[in-house]
Amino acid sequence: MIRNWRTWLVTLGAALVAVLGFAGPAAADVTVSPSEAPRGGPAELTFHISDDRPGAYTTRVELIPPEATPIAEIYPMSVNDWAPNTTMRKLDHPAQLIHGTTTTEVPSEVTWIRIGTPPSSPTSPIDLSVSLGPMPDTSRTTFTVVQTYSDGLVVRWADQSANPAPTVTLVNQGAAGNGDPNGSHVHGDGGQSGGQSDNGAAAAPNGGSGDGGGTYGILGAGLLVGLVAGLGLDAWIILRAVRRASPAGPAPSK
Repeated sequence: MIRNWRTWLVTLGAALVAVLGFAGPAAADVTVSPSEAPRGGPAELTFHISDDRPGAYTTRVELIPPEATPIAEIYPMSVNDWAPNTTMRKLDHPAQLIHGTTTTEVPSEVTWIRIGTPPSSPTSPIDLSVSLGPMPDTSRTTFTVVQTYSDGLVVRWADQSANPAPTVTLVNQGAAGNGDPNGSHVHGDGGQSGGQSDNGAAAAPNGGSGDGGGTYGILGAGLLVGLVAGLGLDAWIILRAVRRASPAGPAPSK
């Protein structure tokens, strides 16, 4: 009986450890910093992209701004080993530029292509920055990120999906810790070109979210409770067996 319970505990522990190990890739995500930007003003944003797919690495990243609330100027900043390109689209109505003039042509997508040799450390996150504005006159703005791996897998980080999109909260100018209060705008080193870009294959169903830490906590607590309960039951069985095996004491003298 005792041996059976020990076997059960070992099996339970191994199963929970396997679940924890399987849940590891779910910690992958795409985030943006800073998380706030001035509404109607310029901003500089950095997108942090996980690159933790075993045996593969990211070869292409597409950043798609919101179509309903266009951002008139988006300039990719210079990043080693990545070549940026900006695709433009026509608007039915003019959009305001940073310095007060207007335009009817705005960025529809910024694409970075990895150049050179494969990365020596594929597990390192990728940081891609843009200088952009004016930010929309809304409470928040959400970007879609399409990530393509060297093995052909395409993961789409989009709002209302299993892979959450990076979102920036927009606040009144002067309240955000980002942007130039004088309205200046730093142009990046990426070129802009017209035409339609290829968005790649359909998105794969897998991907992760930023809730990996919560998953680890729940599973870890379950493992601890299971082990404590199992050890307590094991001790009770041993004590009961010892009591049954103990010889009866000497009979009381008359």
